[in-house]
Amino acid sequence: MLRIALTLVTAAVLAQTSPRTLTIDFVALDRNGMPVTDLKPSDVEVRIGQFRAPVETLTLVNPESDDYAGRLVVLLLDDVTLRPEMMGRVHEAGRRLVSRMGPADRMAVVTLSGSHTESTGDRGRLLQAIDAYSVRASGAMRNDVQGSHLLDTLASLSQQLVEAPGRRKTIVAVGPAWLDKPLPPPANGADLLPEWIHALRQLAFSNVNYYVIDPQGIGSTQVDTGDIGFARETGGHAFLNVNDLDAAADSVMREAAHYYVVNVPDPPVGARADLRPLDVQSKRKGVTVRARHAIPGSL
Repeated sequence: MLRIALTLVTAAVLAQTSPRTLTIDFVALDRNGMPVTDLKPSDVEVRIGQFRAPVETLTLVNPESDDYAGRLVVLLLDDVTLRPEMMGRVHEAGRRLVSRMGPADRMAVVTLSGSHTESTGDRGRLLQAIDAYSVRASGAMRNDVQGSHLLDTLASLSQQLVEAPGRRKTIVAVGPAWLDKPLPPPANGADLLPEWIHALRQLAFSNVNYYVIDPQGIGSTQVDTGDIGFARETGGHAFLNVNDLDAAADSVMREAAHYYVVNVPDPPVGARADLRPLDVQSKRKGVTVRARHAIPGSL
């Protein structure tokens, strides 16, 4: 199991702030992908299952907020399935993410094969770890095996982040597009739905959002906007078929630092379910919301 040493400890946010209240975070973006910072409670609609949950409070969190605690980012690098000629692009994406760190931010570098660093705000140490990254020589791995390994890794990392500093935590996977679609077709291996549900539950409980940056660029996979995969389910996004790695990294770091926290009543519906559908929408035209699409039935 991967272990990340964390330097500070506080309580996780996606939890019951009272026996009857849920706290959920989301990102609001305008048509240019920039944060929207002036939403009011009347601009937001939250549904849990079929239940419309009235907004009790809505709070903007950004670097100017009194309670802003910085960003915690886990950079997950695929050193197992990536083509070796793409290593330079992975270095580029990783270095850009580090360059966008602020004084209160912490980052850890983890590889899919299991190596890792402690979380730190020391850019030099992080850049050294990124520069040391290389693709491991390995044989072909079955789709279900690699998918299971990814889901287990995400669940394990999220479990370690449960009491990490700050409210919004981000795992950024850099590698091929399959990192956003770890479930193989049913005919191509084992059923990974239990692992998928377990990973989504753990990311939700730990309040972790997942992003994917594919360094292979336009044309490397089928046309895909990243709107239907695993990242979207967690309130994150997959940057696929894009050549501008700097812009993708900037978007990830910007969204990790500008978000809303909304309090709503916890309805009794679906309390025994593994996951309950969650839908957070903006009523304001031109505003896109990124929020996780499911929360555990019992937090």
